[in-house]
Amino acid sequence: MARTEKDRIQFIRASLQQHTDFWDTLRPEMRRYRNAYMTKFYEGEGMLDGDSSIRVETADAYAGIESLMGSLFTKYPSVEVAPDITGRGDLQLTKEVSNNWLKTCRSQIENGARMALIYTHSFLKLAPRESNSLLSKVAMRAVPPWQVILDRDAAAWEDSRFIGHVYYISVDEATDKFGAKKWTGSGQRDYFTDSERNTDRSYRSYGDSADLPNEYLYIEIVEMYDFINKELLFWSSAWKSGEELLERAPIPVTTFDGRPLSNIVPFYFSRRPDRPMEGYSALGRVYDQCFEKNILRTFWANAVRRDSRQFIYKEGAFDEEALAKITSGVDGAMIPVDNDTISGLIDVVPVVPISSNHAAYLNYIEQDLQKGSLTAGFTRGEASRATATEVTALMQYTASELGKMARDRDSTIEAAVLLYIRMLLPLIDDSERLVVATPVGAKILATEKIDADWTFYATDAGSTPMTDMVRKQQITGLIPILAQLGVPTTAIKEEIIRLFELPASFAEAPPAAPTSTESPGGVAPATSEAAVSQTIGGV
Repeated sequence: MARTEKDRIQFIRASLQQHTDFWDTLRPEMRRYRNAYMTKFYEGEGMLDGDSSIRVETADAYAGIESLMGSLFTKYPSVEVAPDITGRGDLQLTKEVSNNWLKTCRSQIENGARMALIYTHSFLKLAPRESNSLLSKVAMRAVPPWQVILDRDAAAWEDSRFIGHVYYISVDEATDKFGAKKWTGSGQRDYFTDSERNTDRSYRSYGDSADLPNEYLYIEIVEMYDFINKELLFWSSAWKSGEELLERAPIPVTTFDGRPLSNIVPFYFSRRPDRPMEGYSALGRVYDQCFEKNILRTFWANAVRRDSRQFIYKEGAFDEEALAKITSGVDGAMIPVDNDTISGLIDVVPVVPISSNHAAYLNYIEQDLQKGSLTAGFTRGEASRATATEVTALMQYTASELGKMARDRDSTIEAAVLLYIRMLLPLIDDSERLVVATPVGAKILATEKIDADWTFYATDAGSTPMTDMVRKQQITGLIPILAQLGVPTTAIKEEIIRLFELPASFAEAPPAAPTSTESPGGVAPATSEAAVSQTIGGV
């Protein structure tokens, strides 16, 4: 359906405003999750404002997220490639190009995963960049969820009618990209610290200052992918009050079968069952327990500091000098009193101990934290008195939970690699003859060699430290059975070397035993222990 420029701008403004309202509502919740992860739980909470209060904060939120991160990321990401069913392209070349690029993306993938665990979800954005190397002309960046405009009514990512990205670029960068225009620049806003950031952002600029140089002035850009009309739109309220588009062009990247692609890859670990485009936070599952534990520990800390030794004495029974001796605690001090007995002169002020209900409640909190964290205690370095059978059962349970999250991670990596290959195609100049080293020899990178209907699989899909350990134990226990079933020992050895990542030299056949009956010096070798003993004894 044909659209006018006014229709396109109205569509962008409506999408942006809906996105803004949604994330404005979630800002307090996202701030709480971030503060809990960063062990700044009481920041902005308005609790325990008195100067005499002592605040105690535990690191359970950080430990829960980082234990998952440590279990999910153990190696550099890599992929295997399934061939095109029609035989197009060079599979080995495509695999080497993909894995070479993935080596540079590990930190961004981990940043995206960390945000997806702390907040509701995150994204990975691929964008062209200046580089002398063709293979490095596409960069990856992790993007927080409040910067991406989603079609929240879509049942799946592939069914989205539009995808948008809201970001800031400097005035100089905007001029280089869109030409010299009369920009209305402003300071860059932060989602967490500026509560007024999103108020009516689509219709007016804010914080304008003509005194700042261009390096400190930014333009808010909306990059919108309209999949229905196959258009890529750029718009900003910082130019002509948003009454005109900055740029409109066909979507440049498509799948092998011609469907338009955005340059954004979703990263979800958990989704709302009824709205798959909305995720939810892994930290949110245990936030209430972290809240309760921090409050309880703070209460204990203040109670312990009030648990001091106090005394009462009968007024007039001691003069100032006697009281000074009592409070000084000098050994052997003699304190006179004008009374037949000391009973009733001085006594201890009783201190009521903290109820045992607090300790029981803390145990319940710890149990709830354990249930919501998805990982067994030993994966976080906690010692336990569990038997070997219990540890094995916990390991398998944890492996299955982490394995599910690892599959979500792998699907994101696979989608990112596919997008990278599709974005690389328009950048290739076949006349440059770029040579790529592969295990089967050097090959020249050309468009027709990577333009195919590839299917990517993350290496060791679902692999985590727990699943690796379980797999190694199972394979090791199967070795005697495999040998009895007639499996060649060479095949068993190759699998053991691969699984335990042993040196390749272990697979080499041992040198053949010498067949000559004489030693290199011409002397016949000894054939028994007695002969060896006689030889040694006769020297």
